[in-house]
Amino acid sequence: MQNQIFTYVLLAGLAIALLWVIVTDLRHRTISNRLTLTVALGAPLYWLSIGLPLWPGIGFQIGLSLLVFATCCVLFAIRQMGGGDVKLLTALALWIPPSQFTLLLIAMAMLGWVLTMGIAAWRVAHSTTIRTRPARDTAMLLVGTLIAALFASAVLGGPQLPVPEALIAAAASSASAAIALVAAPFAVLLIVTFGSIRIIRRHERDLWVPYGPAISLAGIWIVASGQLLAQAGPVAGG
Repeated sequence: MQNQIFTYVLLAGLAIALLWVIVTDLRHRTISNRLTLTVALGAPLYWLSIGLPLWPGIGFQIGLSLLVFATCCVLFAIRQMGGGDVKLLTALALWIPPSQFTLLLIAMAMLGWVLTMGIAAWRVAHSTTIRTRPARDTAMLLVGTLIAALFASAVLGGPQLPVPEALIAAAASSASAAIALVAAPFAVLLIVTFGSIRIIRRHERDLWVPYGPAISLAGIWIVASGQLLAQAGPVAGG
């Protein structure tokens, strides 16, 4: 019982640390090394609280973290990721079981997309670039952000827009209609993404992708979904 309470405290601390990453990264575009180190040092305490065995449990977690670090270093070398983002994702990999890490990456991509669109809309609204229409472009980006949020919600198990019965009936009776129904969301996704990038670059040369907040929100989503507590159950039961 005491171990379970300790696990809850550690996960709450992880969520708070990730929330603070979001605040500091959005305000200053930097992630504190102390904060990242705190996340990393909390992982062994989490392993201890859930009784994670040295092998394969802890060994796999460390191996996953090293793999993430190596991959992110490549992205850092080609200037696609910041140093703070590399360290944060590496530290978080010590917490997330390998079987759930793909979900973390999917959530990171979806939430990062929504954040990028929303932040871009705010920045375009305050744009002073000549020969542009900030009001129109902001409205278009806000619509794109809403579409991105709906898509992310559907992918991550949140609220979804209902599919009209007529479309479901048409898909059930025709293979081409079924393919079109499946392909339509992805077509909209591509149009919104490329259209938004084009709008953003009318006002700014560089497209800022908030990796830190995206990583943090994805981590909070994993914690809130109970995945880390689900890991504790089988280990404790074993």
